[in-house]
Formats: sequence, structure tokens, C-alpha cells
Amino acid sequence: MANWRLFEDRHALVTALRADIESDLQAGIEAGGQASWAVSGGSTPKPLFEAMQQSPLDWRHIDVALVDERWVPFEHPRSNEAFVSESLQRGRAADARLFGMKTDHENAAAAVAEVNERYARLNQPFNSVLLGVGPDGHTASLFPGAEGLEPAFSEDAPLCVALTAQQSVVTGEEVERMSLSARAIADADHVVVMITGDQKKRVLEDALKPNSGLPVGRLHAMTPFDVYWAP
Repeated sequence: MANWRLFEDRHALVTALRADIESDLQAGIEAGGQASWAVSGGSTPKPLFEAMQQSPLDWRHIDVALVDERWVPFEHPRSNEAFVSESLQRGRAADARLFGMKTDHENAAAAVAEVNERYARLNQPFNSVLLGVGPDGHTASLFPGAEGLEPAFSEDAPLCVALTAQQSVVTGEEVERMSLSARAIADADHVVVMITGDQKKRVLEDALKPNSGLPVGRLHAMTPFDVYWAP
């Protein structure tokens, strides 16, 4: 079952999650000399990233990688790479290496081999993975009904996979995505789902019910994860 950690407010959530992720990454450094942290974009983790900027970790030995990416250039306002660079790679964390997913290929499918070669340079399995949940039950870019979803859940899927989501209010116009596969996430030492608000809590609770079929529920069936929630 998912391990729910419920906090009175978002400050308390960020404080606790920062400490736990620092522990994950420090353990990775001590074990192999280099730690790897896969992170999601979006507004929810921004306060965590800002707090991590001043973490006393030796960021020269930490690689930060994206969990997923819209197939848009760095300059695009919805680029996850740009968001993480701006929100996390500051202060002490400026020394971290950031691994993005976007390439110069015309589409994500054509870039799968190159992105997997890039991610193969990261310490595997990831020491920590930070996920969110969408109102449709997606996590990373594992969207319900997406083209490429079943290969992304395959036991022999590579680290990174290309998907094309069904356009919706949740996806916006950027339906072409690159994402960590379910297996790459499930193999991580520690998988965290960070959510806020009652709506996201209800979505996740429903997704975790038996046979929900929603991607985040399917991922949970592969690996128990820790849920950090605040109102």
C-alpha cells in the first residue's frame, strides 16, 4: 500500500520532504560517488525546489534528470527543463548537472535512442524520483489512453519512452511527450508522490483502488510509493 504522509500545511510538507530527499541523495553519494534525482515539473514542486537550492549537499555529485518533457524547445513557457533550471539550479544547487530530454529531433519518437543514451550516463537506479498526479490520474507523461502507454509499462521498456497523449484540458496542445518508463520509475530506491489540495487527494485515492486502471494506480502496483500531501 502507499505510505501516506499527511501534513497540516505546505511548509511542513516541504520541510519534511526536503529532509527525506537529502537523505536519499546523500546515501547515493556515499554508496557510489554520484547520486541521481529524477524530478517533475509543475507548480506543486516549486517550493520544494526553492528550498533545495540551499541544501548543504555536495551538488557537484548530484545529477538531476527530468521525469518527463513536452516536446517543446527550452524557450517555450511550458518546458519542464527550463522550469527546473530556473526553480532548482540556483544557490548551492547550481552545481548540479541537469539532464533534459528535449533534442533537436523533429519528434519524440525519433529521439528515443539518443535520450536513452543520455540517461544511461546517470546513476541507475535513481536514488529518488519525485512525481505528481494529474486530475486524470496520469503521472510523469503516462497519460490514460496515450499512444505508447502499454510499451511504457512493459517489463523490458527502456529508461525513456515516447508517448502521444490524447489532447485534453490537462495536456494542453503539447501532446507529444518523452517520459521515464514505468519500470525506470519503479526500480528507483525511493519514489515520492507530492500532491496538495483535496481534489488531488481524492484523485489519488480513487486511482489506488483495485482495478482502477489509471496510470498512477498501475505504477503503484509495480512499486509502493510515499505520498506527501498537504491541503
